[in-house]
Amino acid sequence: MPEFQSADGLTLFYEDTGAGAPILFVHEFGGDYRSWHRQVPVLSQSFRCIAYSARGFHPSAVPEDRAQYGQAQSTGDVLALMDHLELEAAHLVGTSMGSFTSLDFALTHSDRVLSVTLVGNSSGPRDDAERTHYRENWVGHEIALREARGGAGAVAVLEDDPAYQSFQNNDPESWAIYTDNLRGQSATGAVHVLSTLHWNRRSLFDDQARLQAFDRPVLLVTGDDDYYLVGETNAFLQDLLPDATWHRFPETGHLVNIERAAEFNQLLAKFVGMVK
Repeated sequence: MPEFQSADGLTLFYEDTGAGAPILFVHEFGGDYRSWHRQVPVLSQSFRCIAYSARGFHPSAVPEDRAQYGQAQSTGDVLALMDHLELEAAHLVGTSMGSFTSLDFALTHSDRVLSVTLVGNSSGPRDDAERTHYRENWVGHEIALREARGGAGAVAVLEDDPAYQSFQNNDPESWAIYTDNLRGQSATGAVHVLSTLHWNRRSLFDDQARLQAFDRPVLLVTGDDDYYLVGETNAFLQDLLPDATWHRFPETGHLVNIERAAEFNQLLAKFVGMVK
């Protein structure tokens, strides 16, 4: 099983498939390295595709110490993987939580980035009122469900979430696979990620100077049935980033790369292939 070591000594799992320009995939909170199962087999015919499980997500390490979780650690793990693979630079592709980590890495280590693709990215709370609402009504609620019901609690959250309705309705077979994987997530890892990385999430609206200075190509991807803040965030990013393109998928929810895999793969391959 291919593994690499984080800066603080954790053993993290990855897969490395294909050859060519490297694409590093960074998964969402509800997934793991398998979230990209509709991308890797197709895109690895033309590109080197690297997918990994973040700390707290099987089969990577799930540390018991909450101090080993947070945005700095997650961003650092991308750097550790790239160093392990001796990648000078890579195309980063992230979805949801993974898009925030991908963008944070890109803004912090721009010399290691060829391009960035952000799927379903949102800003994070913009002020104290939004932060309180975000913590009490989303993060805190999911922490309680995970502590009480583990992965079944996570499924309960998504089943009633409007941003996942199109996935459930249009592809029930894939939805069943996704939720089966979700039930198997580590409750310990999930609660620690929620209590740190999500609880303390900063706002992209506070990152305007770094965003304006970032000159690598950025592809913004959203579904029109996703959360309203996703639309607001990507409009903001398109206006602020020097080289950003925004592609919107109608009648599609949060997980565009799974819901609209064929179209997404074509879009991503074309985008990455144009970057020199």
